[in-house]
Amino acid sequence: MRGRGSGGVQVFTADDVIDQFGVVKGSYDAVPLPRIKAHAVRCSGAGRPREVLGVEAEELPAELEWGQVLVSIRYAAVNPADLYTVATGGTYGQEHVSVPFVPGHDAVGVIVKTGPGVKGLQENDWVVPLKPFLGTWRSLLVAGEKDLLRLAPDAMPMEQCAVLRETLTAYRLLEDAPGLKPGDCVALNAANSAVGQMVLQLASLLRLRTVAVVSDDAGGDFDKTADWLKSLGASVVLPDRGNLKAELDKLKFFAKPKLALDAVGGLSSTRLSDMLAEGGQLVVYGCMSGKSPTWTWHSWVFQGIQVRGFNIRRWVQEHRKRVPVLLESIAKLVNAGKLTAAYTEYELATEFGEALEHALERGKNTKVLLKVSDVGVQY
Repeated sequence: MRGRGSGGVQVFTADDVIDQFGVVKGSYDAVPLPRIKAHAVRCSGAGRPREVLGVEAEELPAELEWGQVLVSIRYAAVNPADLYTVATGGTYGQEHVSVPFVPGHDAVGVIVKTGPGVKGLQENDWVVPLKPFLGTWRSLLVAGEKDLLRLAPDAMPMEQCAVLRETLTAYRLLEDAPGLKPGDCVALNAANSAVGQMVLQLASLLRLRTVAVVSDDAGGDFDKTADWLKSLGASVVLPDRGNLKAELDKLKFFAKPKLALDAVGGLSSTRLSDMLAEGGQLVVYGCMSGKSPTWTWHSWVFQGIQVRGFNIRRWVQEHRKRVPVLLESIAKLVNAGKLTAAYTEYELATEFGEALEHALERGKNTKVLLKVSDVGVQY
């Protein structure tokens, strides 16, 4: 099918038409699903996670419709973005879902059944979400093929696949930074987070110096956390308070960062920007504090800092053809033991309460993963 418009002749395939207008129900044979009550965490409304979250039994739909697949979730990450979505009653970025809903933006799972019209996925494929709000805190997930990214099975440990978004984020934050060369300095806050851990390891491989900034209560023991982060490659570790630039001067660390990575926002971003070299770049990729990042006018006028935002989901959507090569590079580093994230796993069906308490701890040094060994019961 061809169409003419201001952009000239455009060719529309059958898939393009289906994506835009869908497929009439009844024009295909839906795939029946087993009668299973799966485990799912449900959010009943906006509020404190301890008060509005609970594990419930969830019946699977009777059938897979056009373009849908059934995914057996193996590991689902518990991220600050998930807890923020719960606290706000379903808001994340510019998107919103109505309560009640199943939280969870990230996970890794295995395809166990494919519906009609599915072409790019098959049973036993490993997949991760391409978009937020799929509701991954459940044992079985029905999702659209177009909303999932296929991974090569056994390319790397499944637990590390569960934190793939963090790994990709860290990789692109450094890869996309202009003009970095060995010996240059990178500063980052939330350095004990999964992304922070990855950045430190990658920066060490690239022979970059790093200033790792962590909250005062990181892990409950700052010195212990600092030693651990230095073992990952951090050059200097500082508590996120006061004048960080002055602290570096006291340590006679005179390499001014050319790149600063902000995952916290608020005054933490101000402290990062003060450290930057003239013309340095600050990249905002998160806001754990819930407060917008701020900078003094001096930073803009006299330091000439540059600020931009980064979202890995958007990057993947815009660079789909580059993703397989990127995943292959990451898998090589992970399997060689050069890139990893600390994690603690809890069984979704029976240990969710413990997992939630751990995830809510301030300054934890590990990613909380919900493991699924029990998919539910047949009825």
